Amino acid sequence: MSSTGHVEETMRLLALAGRLTQAGEHASAIETYRTIAGRHPAAPAGWRQLAAASAQYGTRPAAAVALKRALTLAPEDGATTRLLLFIDLAGTPAARHRALAMAALTNPAEARAMGQLASSYQLQDRTGPAERCARQALAADPSLVEVRMNLAVILRNNGQVAASRAELRRAAILQPAALLTWRRIAIAEELLSNLAGAEAAARRALAVDRRDHDAAIVLAFVHRRTGRIEAALQGLAALPDRLLGEIKRDVVEFELGALHDRLGETDAAFAHFTRGNALALARAAPGTANAAAYVAEVRAHAQALAASYVRRWRPARPVDPPPVFMVGFPRSGTTLLDQVLDAHPEVRVLEELPILSAVANRLARPHATLPERLADLTEPQIGELRATYSALRERYAGPDAPAMVIDKMPLNIALTGLILRMYPNARIVLSLRHPCDVCLSCFMQPFRLNPSMANFVDLDSATRLYALVMRVWLRARHALSPDHVAVRYEDLIEDVEGHARRTVAFLGLEWDDRVLGHLEHARSRGLIRTPSFRQVTEPIYKRARGRWHRYRAHLEPFMDRLDPFIDEFGYREEG
Repeated sequence: MSSTGHVEETMRLLALAGRLTQAGEHASAIETYRTIAGRHPAAPAGWRQLAAASAQYGTRPAAAVALKRALTLAPEDGATTRLLLFIDLAGTPAARHRALAMAALTNPAEARAMGQLASSYQLQDRTGPAERCARQALAADPSLVEVRMNLAVILRNNGQVAASRAELRRAAILQPAALLTWRRIAIAEELLSNLAGAEAAARRALAVDRRDHDAAIVLAFVHRRTGRIEAALQGLAALPDRLLGEIKRDVVEFELGALHDRLGETDAAFAHFTRGNALALARAAPGTANAAAYVAEVRAHAQALAASYVRRWRPARPVDPPPVFMVGFPRSGTTLLDQVLDAHPEVRVLEELPILSAVANRLARPHATLPERLADLTEPQIGELRATYSALRERYAGPDAPAMVIDKMPLNIALTGLILRMYPNARIVLSLRHPCDVCLSCFMQPFRLNPSMANFVDLDSATRLYALVMRVWLRARHALSPDHVAVRYEDLIEDVEGHARRTVAFLGLEWDDRVLGHLEHARSRGLIRTPSFRQVTEPIYKRARGRWHRYRAHLEPFMDRLDPFIDEFGYREEG
């Protein structure tokens, strides 16, 4: 066929594909576009047309194959990239990320594409690539305010508080009347416990739009933290059930619960906490809140820890200096003790980072529990695990870390067996609190739900997990005799200096009076990476001690689970 005839045949096929599409014969239209692409295999337009037809009337995988061919032929083709985004932005998170990455790769000079990729990395908690992409986008176009605000969040989460604030100030300079700018500043300053700055920014956002839900919620947070309880209640009561913004309704329900609890209105508070937990569970991403999976892991540890199990272990050599772990059930006072110890100039406390869990993940096998794997470890294998743990701890602690770094993660108490298998002479700081108060407090806390935290959405599962976790500790204490000091929250708030001195001595450190300046130290640290950040930047209060008595009727069905631990940890005589 002549070249003229070849072109005429292609035009005939294009017209045919159009008629077939209009007639609703989509499968035939797709096959016709496939024929056209096959006739001109080096032409990206044919593959792009095939991809568009497949995406609209066929299947996403078929469209993706055709698009890949088109992009290979013309990587810089903006039309193909836009089609890729159209197809994959409606797909899975992984597909969306691939599409955004391809858009940035094929259009490196397009600042917005790089900014979108930064946001995608940010959603995956991949802060390193997110920061690099955001900075690259801003280098190309410094006026991208939303990218700048996202960079501020990334920097704040990485502990770079001053740099984060600088980016937010730049955003405010670029768009002084923008609602989102002031809202983000308000959220950031409240998280950093700069309450005056948070209030000013929230009011500025509300001046732009009095219906801005996020700013109203931040203002309520500030009101509660500064003792204006009625003002906080009024602000939250004015919000609709359906919130449009970054802060969701479950957070509002928890805040309402806290306010009613502060007023002594127990039943109203409990109702709000119940609703908040239900809403949080309902909006958790599929697979992220598998409470039963975590319970099964902890149960495996509880069942394994016995003297006969420990005798199977091949002895591991101790290390010098021994690592230090701070553990306890969540809401047992670990964050307060963390701030006290971190105020010591020779101590750095790493707050709730997935260091030990990363080591545990290295041991995971489909057909063997972690305790089974621990029993069979050899000395070289233990050395490899120690190297992994040390590298992660040093990375998080930074190059200027002092001599003593404390790994604080409350639920690492369930991994006591792993800790002592790796480091038989590890030092453990154990935080305790009345079992009823600690379970109640977990139920009242708006945790970010994962398999462990998902057990706190009701008192039944919270008390069940408490009993299981503390059984792990008691069995490990009996079988392995860990070198530890126990600090009860109730004792700590009564005598901070006395129990701080006892803990500092246990760690082998000289006393330093700066430990008693823990409140100022907490405020100066900027972002505190625990759910208790609001409490530890306030003067020590005692209103949460014995709070469970007011909620006794709600706890009563589960007291049989908690009674053994009330006795074990010496709370029976306190009522």
